[in-house]
Amino acid sequence: MIQVFVLQLEETQYSFEFQDTLLQYLPEAGKLRVKDRLNNSSKLQTVAGELLARYSVGQYLGKPDQEINLEFGEKGKPHIGNLENTHFNISHSGHYVVCAVAHAEIGIDVERIRKVNLRIAERFFSPSEIDDLMACDEETRMQYFITLWTIKESYLKAIGRGLTQHLNSFTIVRNNGSYLLTGNEEAEGYGIETLRLNHEYLMAVCAPLPHSPFAIRHVTLIDIIKTLPKYT
Repeated sequence: MIQVFVLQLEETQYSFEFQDTLLQYLPEAGKLRVKDRLNNSSKLQTVAGELLARYSVGQYLGKPDQEINLEFGEKGKPHIGNLENTHFNISHSGHYVVCAVAHAEIGIDVERIRKVNLRIAERFFSPSEIDDLMACDEETRMQYFITLWTIKESYLKAIGRGLTQHLNSFTIVRNNGSYLLTGNEEAEGYGIETLRLNHEYLMAVCAPLPHSPFAIRHVTLIDIIKTLPKYT
């Protein structure tokens, strides 16, 4: 089963004092990964992502945090160093942080629906995707742009290449209310699930076919730190 953990950050959690409290629940390697974040928002997202990942993997496996060795590969793809058959992926945007855990490669992306320069599509989307985008009415066009973007990001994260592979090297097509990846054999071996978290945020999850539907669990930072040990 694919399990997705969704964390919504609160305005009061952006204070330096609260972030210092959260750092106590990260091991030294985790602290090093977040120390260079330049602003409160970026730092909280990164700390929360690390904590959510540790919590999510622990809950998924039923293992204590001390037995989970989170690592980040050469291209930034996270993995569990001491558990080869369990995979996780994290994403954050605005006030949301999400983590997907599965027994196969997994990718997840969350984005806030916002106005974007549609000329970006000419650079990153395939011709048929651009046609579908421009066929949308003005009211839904931005939402569809973000939908395509989250799907593409989640797929590239699932295969572990991030943006080192061009976004228009595969094509997303609509399929009776869902989406299919086409354009090359590798992409066609992956499935997509999308979800609107609220009126502002969209999420996409990508995993190899066949895959089971994902279960969603909403958590808070208080839920998380109640289960994690303090490292300082």
